[in-house]
Amino acid sequence: MNTGLEGKIVLVTEAVRNFGGITALGFAKEGADLLLASAATDEMLEQSAHQASEMGAKVVTVQCDPSDQGQVDALVQKCLSEFGRIDVLLNNPLLPSEARSLEDISFDQWREKMDLEITGSFQVCQAVLPQMVRQEWGRIISYGGLAGFRGSDAMTSASELGIIGLTRGIAREYGKYHITANCICPGGVEGAGQSHPHSFPPGERDPLPRWGTPDELAFLAVCLASEDAGYVTGQCLLPNGGKYFL
Repeated sequence: MNTGLEGKIVLVTEAVRNFGGITALGFAKEGADLLLASAATDEMLEQSAHQASEMGAKVVTVQCDPSDQGQVDALVQKCLSEFGRIDVLLNNPLLPSEARSLEDISFDQWREKMDLEITGSFQVCQAVLPQMVRQEWGRIISYGGLAGFRGSDAMTSASELGIIGLTRGIAREYGKYHITANCICPGGVEGAGQSHPHSFPPGERDPLPRWGTPDELAFLAVCLASEDAGYVTGQCLLPNGGKYFL
């Protein structure tokens, strides 16, 4: 499959945790150049960058907290100054958190999760969209989770549904500019700890009773970003081994 991603510019908002690194490598394999961002340490970020660089990609790294508007603006300006455009945004916002009963969730815990996942997603998407509009082409792909459909603790479910709603709003408003927006909402993917929103371990009654792999998620992201996926927008792909059908 010719994805048409060679020479495209991909901005990854969390390139260290939550499958961001493996997805960045998936884009590098297709010949895309990358701006990798993370709130993690420089050392962890540079490890991801080194792997992508070995595949021939030009890679720039930036530390960024997506809940901080100033850092988001600086991130996007850095991408534009280095590459001149932004073709694909991989919005990778999820903050792993321990499941809690609603009555046990403190306001500070709620605010931290919503600031990073919902406000952060809004700020990053809002910052990249003007450039995509000028280009009249763009792909926005957000990682969500199965809890937004199947349910989990109230905080996780609310946040993941918020990401889906934001995605569908962008899809409806910006499709006229040849910009698509979609979600990947996995469940039961290996490498996710038991407190992670994607844990949902495989069961013997699942149609595919095994863990999914991060590479399988990266494949979906590359497909959604490809030139031939221009008629797919506002959708949520659910790689979960059949745990939940939609």
